[in-house]
Amino acid sequence: MKIGILTHPPDLSDYVAEIFKTWGLAAFDRIGEEQVEALDPASTPVLVCPASERDVQTQEFLIDYARRGGAVVTFLPGDVLAHAAGLACEGTKAAPLRLRPSRFPAGGVSGEDFPVVGAAGHYIEKSDAGVGIAYLYHPDAFEGESVGIFETPYGKGRILAFAFDLPACVFTLRQGDPCQIERAVGGNVRADSIGIDLGPADSGLLPFADLLARWLVELVCRFVPAPVPLLWHLPGGAAALVLYSGDEDGAEISATEQEFREVSAAGARMSLYIIPIGTDSTAEDVQRYRQNHDVGPHPNLRAMDGRSIEDRVAEFERQILLFEEMYGFEPKSVRNHCLSWAGYMELVEAQARLGIRMDANYLCSAYMRDRCSGPYHLRGAAMPMRFCHPDGRLVDVLQQHTHLSDDVWFQESAPKSFHYSPEMYGVLADRILCDSATRFHVPYGVILHPGNWVRFSRPHGLVLLEKAAERNVPVWSYDQWCDFWLLRDRWRVARMSWQDHTLTFTATGATDDGNLRWLIPAAFGGEALTEVRVDGRQTPFEIVTRYGQDFAQVALGNGIDSCGISAVYS
Repeated sequence: MKIGILTHPPDLSDYVAEIFKTWGLAAFDRIGEEQVEALDPASTPVLVCPASERDVQTQEFLIDYARRGGAVVTFLPGDVLAHAAGLACEGTKAAPLRLRPSRFPAGGVSGEDFPVVGAAGHYIEKSDAGVGIAYLYHPDAFEGESVGIFETPYGKGRILAFAFDLPACVFTLRQGDPCQIERAVGGNVRADSIGIDLGPADSGLLPFADLLARWLVELVCRFVPAPVPLLWHLPGGAAALVLYSGDEDGAEISATEQEFREVSAAGARMSLYIIPIGTDSTAEDVQRYRQNHDVGPHPNLRAMDGRSIEDRVAEFERQILLFEEMYGFEPKSVRNHCLSWAGYMELVEAQARLGIRMDANYLCSAYMRDRCSGPYHLRGAAMPMRFCHPDGRLVDVLQQHTHLSDDVWFQESAPKSFHYSPEMYGVLADRILCDSATRFHVPYGVILHPGNWVRFSRPHGLVLLEKAAERNVPVWSYDQWCDFWLLRDRWRVARMSWQDHTLTFTATGATDDGNLRWLIPAAFGGEALTEVRVDGRQTPFEIVTRYGQDFAQVALGNGIDSCGISAVYS
C-alpha cells in the first residue's frame, strides 16, 4: 500500500515527492498517466495529481479511479474533473491571497491563515454533497471569497480539489518570484531581495510555506485506510533545532576562536563561513577550527555589483575553487558575503556543479525592506528542500533559510538594525523556541559573526544558547544538519500493509547514525498502539506529541540500513 503521485512532465510531480520526503512521508510511488485506468485503490488508496493540462480521457480515468474507491487529490482541476468534484471554475483570482482553514486543523497553525501566491481559480461550489475545507480570500477586501479546498464523495472514493497550485505556491514562497529577480537592496542584489508580493505583514511568526506543505501531507494521510508511519525530520527525535553559524568577514582569529570556545562550552557546534579572498585564517587554522566546528566558503561578490549574472556566477565559482585549493577539502554548504545573489537558479546550478549540497543564502527576516522582524516574515520557510525550477526540474542543492543575523537584529548604530537588547531578545527567543518545540518543529537558523560577537552580539548569542539548553534544543552547524538530512533523504518505505489490526512496513536507506526516528500514530480507528517490533524484536517506544497528534517514536540505532517494523493496535 502506497500513495501515488501522478506524473506528466513537465509538471511538479518531483516537487510533490520532495514535499512528501521533507515531511517524512516515505511510502509513495510515481504513477504514469497510462497506469491510471487500471490503478487499484486497494494498493494505491490516494493519487495526488499536480496541476497539468490533462486530456479529457485522463480526467475520466481519474474520476473512475475515485468511483472505484480511490481518493483523488488535484490542484486546479480541469473542467471535467472539477465537475465531478462538485465545482465550476469561473475565472482566476489575483494574488496575493489568504487561505483560511475552516474544517480540518493544519498542524502547527493556531488561527493564522496561509499566504497564497501564484495561480488560483475562482471555483464555485455546485454540489451539496461536498464540503469546504478552506477558503481563499483577498487580505484587504471583504468581497470575493471562494472555496480554496473542497472535498466531495464520489462513488466509493473521494475527490479533494485545491483551487490553487499548492506545490508552485510553496516553492515560490520559499524561493521568490522568478519574474522579480535582480532587485538590489542597498546596492546589493541579494537572495532575499528576489521579489514576492505577500500582502500585509501578518504572518511573520509563522513558517507558513512549510506548514502549508505539511498540511498537504496531513490531508493526504487522512485518506489512507491505515496508520501512516512518518520518518521524523529532526535529529534524535528532537522537538526543535537551532542552526548556528557565523560569517568570518575578516574578523581577527582571536575573535573567531573566542566564539568557538563559548559555543563549544554550551555543547554546541557552528558553521564558520570564510571569504577566500579576504581572510587571515591559514590552512593550519582551519584544520584546527574543524576539530570541533565546520567551515565553508563565503564568496564575496560585492566587487561585481552591477555586472552580468554570468560574470557574478563565474566569480562565485572561482572563489569556491580557490577555497578548496586553500584549505584542501570540498565544502558542503555555502553562504555568500552580504547574501549576494545572481539571477534565479543560476547560482544554485553552479553550486550543484561544484558539489555543494546546501545553500544558506536566504534570510527570512526583513532586510531594509520593511520593519517586520518576524523570523519567517519574507519566506515562511525553515525546512531544507531542494530548489525547484518553475518547470518542475529539481536542483540537487538544499535550500536552508536563516532567520536571524546579528547585524540586522542587534547592532545599535546601524540604521538597518532592529536594535534589540539582550533582554528583549531573550523574550523573543523564548517565543521562537517555544513555538518551534511545541507547534512548528522546524530549525531556527542564526548568523552571529565573530567580529560582532566580540563587539556587541555576544550577550545575545549567550542568551540563545542558554534558552536552547533550557528547552533541550540541540544546537547544530549547517554542515551537521546537511549530513543528517542527506542520510535521512535516502530512506524509503518499500512495502506497507494493514491487516488484523497490525501495520507492517519495511524500509531501506543509508546507514543510520543513531539519529533517525520513525513516528507511528499512537491510535487509529479507535484503537491504541500496544506493541512495536523492529525486525521481529519487541522494541520500546516513547509517546510524543507532534503537530497536535500523539505518535510512538521508535529509534532504529547505529548501523541500521533496513528495517521491518510491525505495530499492533487493540
